[in-house]
Amino acid sequence: MTPDIMLFFVVAGLLTAALSGHPSPAPSGQPNTTSEESQLLEPGERLQVRLMNGSSRCNGTAEVWFRQSWEPACGALWDLRASEAVCRSLGCGRAEPLEQPVPPTPALPTGAAAGNASWAPNTTWALAPTVQCSGPEWQLCKVVEHACSSDERPVQVTCAENLDLKLVGGGSPCEGRVEMLEHGQWGSVCDDTWDLDDAHVVCRQLSCGWAVQALPGLHFAPGQGRIHRDQVNCSGSETYLWDCLGLPGNGYCGHKEDAGVVCSEHQSWRLTGGADPCEGQVEVYFRGVWNTVCDSTWYEPEAKVLCRDLGCGTLARVPKGLPHSLSGKMYYSCEGGEPTLSECFWRFNNSNLCRHTQAARVLCSGARSLLNLSTSEIPATGQPVTVESSVMVKMKDWESRELMLLIPCIVLGILLLVSLSFIAIVLLRIKGKYDSQRHRFTDEEVRQNRFQMPPLEEGESGWGGTWRVVIRTPALPPDLAGHSP
Repeated sequence: MTPDIMLFFVVAGLLTAALSGHPSPAPSGQPNTTSEESQLLEPGERLQVRLMNGSSRCNGTAEVWFRQSWEPACGALWDLRASEAVCRSLGCGRAEPLEQPVPPTPALPTGAAAGNASWAPNTTWALAPTVQCSGPEWQLCKVVEHACSSDERPVQVTCAENLDLKLVGGGSPCEGRVEMLEHGQWGSVCDDTWDLDDAHVVCRQLSCGWAVQALPGLHFAPGQGRIHRDQVNCSGSETYLWDCLGLPGNGYCGHKEDAGVVCSEHQSWRLTGGADPCEGQVEVYFRGVWNTVCDSTWYEPEAKVLCRDLGCGTLARVPKGLPHSLSGKMYYSCEGGEPTLSECFWRFNNSNLCRHTQAARVLCSGARSLLNLSTSEIPATGQPVTVESSVMVKMKDWESRELMLLIPCIVLGILLLVSLSFIAIVLLRIKGKYDSQRHRFTDEEVRQNRFQMPPLEEGESGWGGTWRVVIRTPALPPDLAGHSP
């Protein structure tokens, strides 16, 4: 076979392979993905690196694709260059300094074999993937196996463009004003176009279930500082709130319009059926409805936590329970020092824990029946109130300040209305006097200048001209002409 023919076959084979669409072999240690599959991956995942279990894709535990699976990266050989490379590959800006500098892993001692070889007490060594970089770009990094001890903490990376989310000002981490971390600063979200689809994304992102309410401004204490988002428009399926459409907060929205959320996993409590809000049947607002509490373990610790949280003092006694009157049943077991019942061990609608139970009741030391005070004498500070949504919230100091500003505004408005009314009445009275005087003058003028016809002289008409009277008689017939009567 001549060299020309051999060259022809080589070129034909290369063209056939290129036109066939089969992917070329992937480098060693990297997954062989087609273009369609790569479109479904995040930018960093296409490069076989990602950050997991953080508040966003820009912070968390570093994981690398190694031997056909995702593995946490060992801290050995990891440095700031590796963090910079990861952040840049994820499109998250520069890397923040390492949260805790990872000490270099010492070399395996002589005689220690790879695998679960223990050479020191309570220390186990094993080969694990780690990242070694010669520069701040992921293309300059390589994933290698290295000895990693069992005491080694997974690498935590936080990038400069890290985003985070939380709810503040409510009764639990699943209720409150929406706060978002962006560019290193916490800021609120404007309530323009804020609805349940937007709130669903927030609750799901915070592992708080689903949204029960999407609240406009002033349901919680107003925020301070920046307003990061305006006119948020989520479809409800987004993973993070910042993935939703919206506009940057550019000054058209004030903190009185801060958006709020109540998620299904939020719990709030009230006492019903008593003389005041400090005694009665215990009810918990959970997953959008009110539920009773099982009395199987409703003892002094649980009752103390509730009375203290409701601002009703401490426990007076635990009355005997009544039959459950609501559909849901909540079980609590506390030690007594928890700030709220949600910090205790709890289970919802557990038939084993709530079998053969009654609805729990409590009498707190701040109840009117114990203080022997009238309703107006009961201190209102810290007492729970029920808002339109039937969610219990506590009165805040900022509400008193808002009320103090509102009262002068109302008084000034009333004074302005009274002044305008008085001015209008005075003007109407002046106008009435003017109209009556004008009508009286007109009538007198008419009477004084009444038209009278002057006496006529002979030969003159009333219109200033001479006049004459013409009398016409009918003509006589011919036979009578010339005869006088």
